Amino acid sequence: MNTVNVATLKEKLSYYLKLVKEGQEVVVTSHRHRVARILPASVPDSQLTEPCRPVKDLLKLKGVRPRRSVSAVRTLLEDRQHG
Repeated sequence: MNTVNVATLKEKLSYYLKLVKEGQEVVVTSHRHRVARILPASVPDSQLTEPCRPVKDLLKLKGVRPRRSVSAVRTLLEDRQHG
């Protein structure tokens, strides 16, 4: 098993894809946390799951908004006063 961070994977994608074609697994990390595994398509125990909703539904998602305007400076000063 090979482990590679995202930046290196971007730089050397062809190299890592060659390793996968040869049957090796590549684990991708971001900030030292595992975020993905790249497996050969022929691995029998890998199971691909088809999406249950169309990709266009992602466009309908809305972000979370705070109920009130939050000032980082005000929050920091309040924390220092109470701490």
